[in-house]
Amino acid sequence: MFHIVTGILFTAGCYLIGSIPVAYILVKVISGADIRSVGSGNVGATNAGRVLGKPGFVLVLILDTLKGFLPIFLSLKLCQIYGFPRDIPLFCAMAVILGHAFPIYLGFSGGKGVAASLGVFIALAPIPVLGAASTFLLSVFFTRMVSVGSMLAAIVNAIMIFILYSKWQGLCVFATLVALFVIYKHRGNIKRILAGTENKVFNK
Repeated sequence: MFHIVTGILFTAGCYLIGSIPVAYILVKVISGADIRSVGSGNVGATNAGRVLGKPGFVLVLILDTLKGFLPIFLSLKLCQIYGFPRDIPLFCAMAVILGHAFPIYLGFSGGKGVAASLGVFIALAPIPVLGAASTFLLSVFFTRMVSVGSMLAAIVNAIMIFILYSKWQGLCVFATLVALFVIYKHRGNIKRILAGTENKVFNK
């Protein structure tokens, strides 16, 4: 019972942490604009970059990644110390990502979960992240579309986790769900890519 209550409380806390709208706050403080009414309207690093430039993109990316990494890293440590089931951090990780995508502070309209997912997987499975990050950078370099890089990175990350962490079935399922979720959140981007109207990097 203690494990269940602790898991529920920590998962709820992770959702609230994930809900912190970093891009919204920084754009509001620095430029006075509401990020939801400029660029793509998305509350994420890419749209923040369209408003604040590359430094803004990098800063939001780092902070959103940290809000994904820190609570999951802590949950893993707590599981090791107290002998909690190792799948508890997976529920916490999903809560962080859902918080980022559906933040309670902004009426459940947030980012696409990519940066938070990056932080989550750095904590859970850092080696596959290297392959995913390389895929992202190469994809963006050649296509100049962050959306393409994000979706391909999520897919590569899931594939590598299946290869390297096959014995942790919960993690494999989680990585697959995250990849599908990232693709779903980019459904509008996919339509624009097919129509040839997708935004390029930092272009309005």
